[in-house]
Amino acid sequence: MQHKSLSIATRQVRNTAFLLLLSVAIITLFSNHTKKTADVFWQQLGISQLKGTQNIGESFTSGYLYYYGAANAKNIAAGNRAAVTKDLLDYAKTFLTSQAFADEYQKIRSSAKPIQHERKIKSKEELRKEKIAETEKSIAETEKMIKTMGADMAKNMAPLLEVFKSNLIEYRDPNSEMIELMYQGELMNKTNHDNSYNAKMTNWEKEFPAHPQQLIKQRLKYFIDLAATVNFNAPLKTVGDKKKFVQAEYEGKPTDWKQIFRAGREVIDPSVAFAKQWLAEIK
Repeated sequence: MQHKSLSIATRQVRNTAFLLLLSVAIITLFSNHTKKTADVFWQQLGISQLKGTQNIGESFTSGYLYYYGAANAKNIAAGNRAAVTKDLLDYAKTFLTSQAFADEYQKIRSSAKPIQHERKIKSKEELRKEKIAETEKSIAETEKMIKTMGADMAKNMAPLLEVFKSNLIEYRDPNSEMIELMYQGELMNKTNHDNSYNAKMTNWEKEFPAHPQQLIKQRLKYFIDLAATVNFNAPLKTVGDKKKFVQAEYEGKPTDWKQIFRAGREVIDPSVAFAKQWLAEIK
């Protein structure tokens, strides 16, 4: 059963994006922080340390930002954002490289693994018996119906009855082309079923590598590469009560790109440096 606190199937926060493990939370939620004790810090955010840690794990595993319960995050006054970034990246690294998280990750990985439902292929003889039985039943019902009809309606039903009888002859033929086509359809459906499962397995293995360190590696590389494309000097304009990019090409960028932009160099530069160092440590 999937762990409630780390559910990746039912609690995805849409319209947000994964940046760099806990630095997602830093950028969007924990943008400013002074050196205080851990308890005071989490209280300042309006979220418990346990809940904050759970959100780190969810953001890491799913690629979406989880910030449930951080009621005060947007009201924190401006402060030393670079210091916050370093503190929380250190916290994230400690947590995400712990055995406790590795164990939890394996539960998540296992619960996300595609299930292969057995699909039995009907043999030609099974198909033949099935179609013969169905057709014999249709003939009997049609003949019974015709007996209760007037002459004109019975005449109109006669062609249908002939089709059923012709089909019955075809199905009884050991070399029936129709039965062969049905059998080939069974084989094709089985192939499609297997191909779909294999594709899901390939995607699962990519999204959930066997060791969480490999997923960390993917996330770090993604963040580093994406951050390198962000133009922090892109001009903005006010549209209603929102800020938008002047240039259409930037306005069309994905959410994660825009979140990096909004975070600014003060947060992103140390985050990139941290990510590169962490990436170099991963075998």
